[in-house]
This record gives sequence, structure tokens and C-alpha cells, in this order.
Amino acid sequence: MPLGFNVPLARSRRSSTDALGRVRGVNLAGWFIPEPWVTPSLFAATGASNDTELQQALGASAYCERMRHHYETFVSEDDFRRMAAIGLNAVRLPVPWYAFGSQSADACHVTVVDYIDRAMEWGEKHGVSVLLDLATVPGGQGDSNEPVPMPDLIAEWHSSTNGRHAALEVLERLATRYGSSDILSGIELLDSPVMSVRRGLFSVTDGIPIHYLRNFYRDAYELVRTHMPVSKAVVFSASGHPDLWRGFMRGARYENVLIDLHLYHYRDETAQDITSPRGIRDAIARARHEIRAARAAGFPVIVGEWSGAAVLSSASITPEGRAAYERVFVANQLAAFEGAQGWYFQTWKTEKRLPAWDARVALGTLERAMIE
Repeated sequence: MPLGFNVPLARSRRSSTDALGRVRGVNLAGWFIPEPWVTPSLFAATGASNDTELQQALGASAYCERMRHHYETFVSEDDFRRMAAIGLNAVRLPVPWYAFGSQSADACHVTVVDYIDRAMEWGEKHGVSVLLDLATVPGGQGDSNEPVPMPDLIAEWHSSTNGRHAALEVLERLATRYGSSDILSGIELLDSPVMSVRRGLFSVTDGIPIHYLRNFYRDAYELVRTHMPVSKAVVFSASGHPDLWRGFMRGARYENVLIDLHLYHYRDETAQDITSPRGIRDAIARARHEIRAARAAGFPVIVGEWSGAAVLSSASITPEGRAAYERVFVANQLAAFEGAQGWYFQTWKTEKRLPAWDARVALGTLERAMIE
């Protein structure tokens, strides 16, 4: 039976089956899209803070050589074996818009599809499903995980001349290549786009207009469904505002559509001090509220990203004490996700084994029954 999302059959227009039950997964962040916090060695001595700056610092030839070596070595079959061993059954795989390769006067990117093929093979062998996530687009989609968009995260994709076309093209090519794979659970149409929202009568925040996102998601759905059966999910991001998606994709033509929430609790208005019972209680209450709001919009919910990161107010906390607080926080979050179809921790591995972000650390010490 194909591996997918365990959506209740009562929702027939959005139903799928799942041999493994609830999704318990991890993101493979930093594999195809280099990020300094995941793999600082890639950026060492370059002064770069993102993928574009890294290529500018190294030059196209050296950049491609470094990235090929990274693709070959950062994730292996042993990672999939270890995931399965601790009770995980899924990965969310962020892929860039240049997944099939790209070359221009300004930049050059090597294809990553050979490595996606490997992930599919390893997933099949070890019972780990794969959700493909289009995580970058030309011009940038911003990042709705960030409370205030940074200069390199500003969403300009919707105003670029070819951004929409490039995104739809890669989604269609991914669906054509992998849509019939038993191990594919689905495709996420965009990772976490910043959406403009109204603040009062006369103010609108920066970001992508919701009508643009709605139209893009509808067009993308039609494209991927041409090559991908309804047993595979189509996933779209709540962009931090699950309540604004009521009434979206209401026709019977839309089947097996899920909404993705990213639930973090460590910055700005979401920050919680987990050294106090009230802090943990408030964070868990917020997570449950967000899931309820997304379900009320009419969609099954997947938590596409979350972590053990939170505020620890006491400067005297020992490393052991921090680990204990974060372990309790992780366990409580797992319980809060019961209203969702499942979750993907952020991320499977980091070079520095960051405790709140690296699943090998954050989840590896939990009893298997807690994960399952």
C-alpha cells in the first residue's frame, strides 16, 4: 500500500490511505539548499550567509564542485536506516526551483534529481515516505517563519517576470518524475511564503497578496494532479495565518489537500520561557489553537516544521539542565500534535548537533513509544 497521509475517509474529497498510520518525520534541511546553521563548513572563510552569496564568493566552478561533494556526503542511506530505527517513517525534502539544473550569465546550479532518486530508493528500502517541498523560487518567497522579513528574505517572486512560470515548471517536472512512486507521500507547492495581510483599515503588511497565492496554488494543483494520483497529497502553507484559508479549494475537484503549519516558540510574540510550567502550558495551548484554526479552515493539518527551541530565562542553567527542559518541551509538543495528521521535526541533522534543532539529539533520547 502506498505511503501517504492518514486523512479520515469521511473527508472523501481529500482522503488518502497510509500503511504506517500517523506521519512522524524530519526535514532534510541543508542538503539541497545550503544553510549556515546546518552546515557551517560549507560557508567557512567565504563571508557568505546564504546560497547566492556563497556562489558569488566562490565562483560558479568552485561552488558547483563544493556542492556536488556536499550532495554526495551529507545524507546517506545510513541516515534513513537510523531514522527508521528510532521510529520515524517520513522525511520532508526541501528542493530548490533549480532542482533540474540551471545555468545563466549570473549563476550556475547542478541538478539534484539524482540525489532525490537516491532518497526515494532509500525511503523505499527502509519504509520512510518522502514529501517533496518546493522551498525556493526565483526572486524569493520570503519566509513566514520570520517575524520580520530580513533583506535577503523579502518576497519578490510574485512580481518577477518568470518566477511563477519557473515554479510551476519545476512542480510539474517533479510530479512527472516521482508522482507514481509508492514512496512519495505528496508534493508541497511552496515552503513558507510571506503573505501580505491587512492591519486595520488602511495598512497592509509586506508580502505576497493572498489572491496571488490562491491562484498559484489552484494552477499548481491542476498541474501536479495531471501526473500524480489522488492517493498522493498536495500540501500548501498556511503562511502563519490558517484562519485566512476558509473556503479555499472547496470544489469536489480538489482531493487530498493538506495545510501545513510551522510551529515555533522561541522568538517575538511566540517566545515562551520553558523553565516555567506556565511557559510550556502557553506554548502547547498556542500549538493546539493553531491546529484547530487550520482544521476549521476545512483541511487536514500537517506540522511541516517544529523544534525544541524556546527561551530559557535563567543564565545559570547547566547544559544538562537545558537538555532536560528541552526534552520535556519536545515531549509536550508531540502530545499537542494529536489533532494533526503528523509532523516533521526541523531537521534530521546539523554539523554541530544543535540540541533543539537536530533530531538525532532532540528525538534520539525519547522512548520509541513517545514518538509513535
